[in-house]
Amino acid sequence: MTPELDLAQRLFPKRNPDQFSTELLQACKLALESQYLPERRLISSLEAMDVLLSLNLDDDTYIATLISDLNLEPLYTIADFETKFGKNTAKLVEGIRRLNNFKEFDVNAHGDEIQTERLRQMLLAMTSDIRIMVVKLGYRVARLRHLKVEDESTRRLIAEETQLIFAPLANRLGMAQLKWELEDLSFRYLHPDTYKAIAKQLADKRTERENYIHDLTVTLKSLLDNEDLIAEVSGRPKHIYSIWKKMSKKQVDLDELYDLRALRIYVQNVSDCYRALSLVHSKWNFIRDEFDDYIATPKENGYQSIHTVIIGPQGKTVEIQIRTYDMHQHAEHGIAAHWKYKEGGKGHDVNLEASINSMRQLLENRSDSEVFNEISMELQSQNIYVLTPSNQIITLPQDATPLDFAYAIHTDLGHSCRGAKLNGKIIPLTYALKTGDRVEILSIKHGEPNRNWLNPNLGYIKTSRARTRIKNWFNKRNKDANIESGEQLFQREIKRLNARQITAKTIAEHFHLEAEKDFFEALGKGQLNERQLLNAIQKRIQPNLKAKQALPPQPASLPTEEIQPFVVGAPNLRTQLAPCCEPKPGDQITGFVTRGRGITIHRVDCANILNLSDSDKQRLIDVRWSNQSDQQHIFMMTLHILAFDRKGLLRDVMAKLTEFDVNLVRSDTQTDRQERTVDMQMELEISESTDLGQLLDQLEALPNIEEVSIEQHEVTDALD
Repeated sequence: MTPELDLAQRLFPKRNPDQFSTELLQACKLALESQYLPERRLISSLEAMDVLLSLNLDDDTYIATLISDLNLEPLYTIADFETKFGKNTAKLVEGIRRLNNFKEFDVNAHGDEIQTERLRQMLLAMTSDIRIMVVKLGYRVARLRHLKVEDESTRRLIAEETQLIFAPLANRLGMAQLKWELEDLSFRYLHPDTYKAIAKQLADKRTERENYIHDLTVTLKSLLDNEDLIAEVSGRPKHIYSIWKKMSKKQVDLDELYDLRALRIYVQNVSDCYRALSLVHSKWNFIRDEFDDYIATPKENGYQSIHTVIIGPQGKTVEIQIRTYDMHQHAEHGIAAHWKYKEGGKGHDVNLEASINSMRQLLENRSDSEVFNEISMELQSQNIYVLTPSNQIITLPQDATPLDFAYAIHTDLGHSCRGAKLNGKIIPLTYALKTGDRVEILSIKHGEPNRNWLNPNLGYIKTSRARTRIKNWFNKRNKDANIESGEQLFQREIKRLNARQITAKTIAEHFHLEAEKDFFEALGKGQLNERQLLNAIQKRIQPNLKAKQALPPQPASLPTEEIQPFVVGAPNLRTQLAPCCEPKPGDQITGFVTRGRGITIHRVDCANILNLSDSDKQRLIDVRWSNQSDQQHIFMMTLHILAFDRKGLLRDVMAKLTEFDVNLVRSDTQTDRQERTVDMQMELEISESTDLGQLLDQLEALPNIEEVSIEQHEVTDALD
């Protein structure tokens, strides 16, 4: 017998030798190899396996555990493992390595509950497959089992990390076996004298207590059976850490705890709960102050159950909980999940919790090893968790940028931000941050925000907090300064779009502003942004557009008052015009799905639409006016680009044009070798629905591009 087959047989004694896959045997071989390397880590993958074997996981998880030994990390890359074991197993190992090498568990930095909860959520968000966290918990239990051989400071650090982070995560995932051991072992090293004292008291009376619970369970089951009440009765033993928490909270000795002895009754329906309660109270006296009916009055989180403490045989107190199976399922997996009220319920991410609860329900079926093949999905969250250089965790929405991060820390830091480093490397301020990133903000003294940050086409900010702080800064500026800035912005965009014939008064009227100065001031303050301005100018580049289009015959032209918006594909859905932007027939519009009030119709350049959060943008829907043709006009435009030459410049420009579905008809590129500049003249076909402002902004944001503008444009018929 080979060494790897011998190891596999010891790990899985119930299997026949022919049931071991080649991959499992190869993993056993590597795990054995790690045992004989000259520089060995304290905890090996075999010790983590010893913890996880009782959980009946799938072979992919066990293979990943065996080959995730930190001793093998310098010898084998993830690509090596993908070749040997396949993509799924390699991905698991990559995640396990990432968690094993994550060194940000600074107890001092995460001393408050909000920061601690953010760290838990960050770890889960970093976990692309729930099995990665399960393996990590296995490693942590193994580490605690060996903690006695380490020095005092290390023991305390590891125990504090476990109590604050890993035990609650095990609880959250419904893995009671791991949770209890994590809690008890960490408690043992944090409070050794108290641990020993409680353990001794429990050991002295363990047999007596277990016999008592067994006898009471038999008595109670018989009582319920005699009344033809279908029920299940089980004991609910306490572990040392839980006992200590109750003693500390109630300020009582061990013998005074009411729930040191505890039973739970499961029944079919609510009426059976009260029948069971009546039978229990008719048999034994109960302590009125300890009675709680969370069925009649559920907890705020929806938790339901009846709690009562009886004076049982020999005058000993016993806590009894009575609930239906559905209530138990809800308490374990729904919004009333046990961990929420046990851990304090601070700073939770609702979407992350929903995913965790669905994972827990799958974990309940872990007797079926195939179930783990179904859970290689990400724990989706609307949030990301980003670290400061001092390991503080900042919660941000998905795709938040370094600027959002800076404003989340402090308004002044946001204003003075001029750059950012990610894990020590410079990144652009438009970079989409990810969970686990460590970001350092590069700032200057007395810095001021840049107006471009408010331009939604450039993607500098995603959060309303950052946007509000920047707008407030411009609002507080001198009125004349805002008017001057607004006028400069207007003139710049008029020039870029080659629309000098359009006056400021015309655009001011579009935004229902009487005076040009009011319009300029609104631009300077950021009350109107570049996207709104560009959309208004673009609309006026197309005078009498529909008259130039050969429309298909229509029964009759509708009076303006009869032109109504409708939802594309569902014309009977109820709609209403938004009072904030008052869309009129001919305006470009979009629909917003409200909660209970149908579809609200907004102009596409409405401030409320432009400032929607990423999650609320999912509620936008395609709408049109009732007389709107499906035909599109095509514009012929000449685009001028001035840039400094670099490799890949033309490729990047073409990629951006393709992204906006713009067709390049002709291109004339002149390169000045001496000055290293490039002058591009591009003749384009652009649909009337193309957002010209966004296209110009994003082209201008490309590296080395200095100026982008439209030189001329004309209208052609879409069907010619």
